[in-house]
Amino acid sequence: MVLKKSQKAALLEWIAAGLQTDEVNERAAEFRPPFSVSRQQVDYYRKTRAIDLKTIQSVNEMDALTAGLALKHERVNRLQRLAALMENDLFGGFLWLEQTKGVGSGDVATLIDYEEFNKAEVDSYRGVLDDIAKEVGHRAQRQEVTGKNGEPIQTVGMTLDEWRTEQARRRREAEAQTAETLDIFEDE
Repeated sequence: MVLKKSQKAALLEWIAAGLQTDEVNERAAEFRPPFSVSRQQVDYYRKTRAIDLKTIQSVNEMDALTAGLALKHERVNRLQRLAALMENDLFGGFLWLEQTKGVGSGDVATLIDYEEFNKAEVDSYRGVLDDIAKEVGHRAQRQEVTGKNGEPIQTVGMTLDEWRTEQARRRREAEAQTAETLDIFEDE
């Protein structure tokens, strides 16, 4: 089947995305105008356009890395918008929630109205603020490791040559033990 320019461009994009022939044909059936391709056509385009496909893939990867939530300022902007919504909700009257609880059962049942602190939303709001601080670099993750009583950690080590010598010594000892064991069995 001879493909139109728009169909060929879509086919190359789908092949570059790693779709198989059946997946390509599913999308091609919804394309306007619809079309279908054989496995041989897909293989042909994979072989003849390999360099073009790599270019398309690298452009798609670059777009993914330089657009939307991949950008720090976009993530911070979205987090700030979320924080503003939560802040309006909390400070606009939902810091305390009106709750109703039923006490007792049957004829003696009573409903009690009370207010409850909106801890879940406050915790979520604080989490969003923490995420913003981390994104802009104000929450450095530090890990301090110290030895006993806050002293520096004492390390005991050996040089590479010392390690190799030790390994050779252990290997010789193991071989000697193996030889002794074999001698015992040969004597019996």
